[in-house]
Amino acid sequence: MKILVACSDFPYPADHGARVDTWGRIKTMAELGWTVHLVVCGKEIPSEEALGIVSRYVKKIMLCPRRRSLTDMLHRLPMQVKSRKELRAVNIDEDYNYVLLEGDYVYPILDNPNRKQAVPVLRVHNDEAAYFKALGRSAKSPLHRLYYRMESGKFTVLQKKMRRRVNHYWFISSKEYDGFRKMHPEAVSRFLPPPVTKENFKTGTFGHKRVVFIGSLFMPNNREAIVWYLRHVHPHLLADPDYSFVVAGNSRKMGLSWLEEYDLARVTVHDTPEKLDDIYAGGYLFVNPMRNGAGVKLKTIEAIQNGLPVISTSIGCEGTGLVPGEQILVADDPEDFSQKIKLLLDQPVKARALLEASQRFIRKNYNQKESLVQFMDEMNAGYPMKQVL
Repeated sequence: MKILVACSDFPYPADHGARVDTWGRIKTMAELGWTVHLVVCGKEIPSEEALGIVSRYVKKIMLCPRRRSLTDMLHRLPMQVKSRKELRAVNIDEDYNYVLLEGDYVYPILDNPNRKQAVPVLRVHNDEAAYFKALGRSAKSPLHRLYYRMESGKFTVLQKKMRRRVNHYWFISSKEYDGFRKMHPEAVSRFLPPPVTKENFKTGTFGHKRVVFIGSLFMPNNREAIVWYLRHVHPHLLADPDYSFVVAGNSRKMGLSWLEEYDLARVTVHDTPEKLDDIYAGGYLFVNPMRNGAGVKLKTIEAIQNGLPVISTSIGCEGTGLVPGEQILVADDPEDFSQKIKLLLDQPVKARALLEASQRFIRKNYNQKESLVQFMDEMNAGYPMKQVL
């Protein structure tokens, strides 16, 4: 098996959801004995350390520059796609069985004449049209709202073009997979859960009553979630003198001035921490109060792996398959949300039981290695591979 993985962002360090998913899959494919080559058209140049670590699993790495201009906003393709047009010309000088597109952004790789007969497979991280529409609802700036809405419309058009050129889809969200399968039963589509390393599950200590949120602090939907929590939930919990709220994530040097207008009593903020292990280890439970979004919120899955039971809005657990009331607590009303937090903070036995139930579910249903082997067997049986010498 020889596969070319096309990414819009270098997959290491795996410090946010999409990278976690992509990096885990690359390692899994390499462990299965597949030959993996990687082409990346991203904004940042990876460090020598990052290149060295990825090279342990990837036989060949190709980098091409992402080029953006304001005129790209006027193009029929989404700006996120148009800015990666260099993928059309990157020098691909080997044959592959498959080319794996890690998201819609790398669509231009399909126009590379050297791709030859490699069968395209799309990893659907999000329904991008729905995702950008949701970002538009979360954004405060009128200019940002306009940009997100324009991108949403363009992704709607692009998805129709993708359907004519791609027939193999791997969905990260069970909800989006179910919807796509009903609309396109002729496509070879599968639910491929995010990668989970079973030996890495941790046990919660349920000591300090720290409620934790970890997510990208530059994303408007995460900011909106934090603000909603600070305004409507956090004040109701301050009566417990042991309670505190911990926020952590990468701000991409955009600053945290948007937090200054809120009461940050008993709130600790970690801006772009190098490691998250201590933050998870010091937490009691994890909250995901997202109001807008699409796809799977990997922060929910990662929190469970790291030993924290989760209380979420409906959006925050969307597509995970976790059953509300059994493996996760779900509330969309602020009072209900705060009451569920109080319940777990006051009853560590229930918190531990919820964590154990969610970890059992993920162990059983999120085995990407088995899924990849099964999917490739099915694909090869129905769609003969190009012979690679």
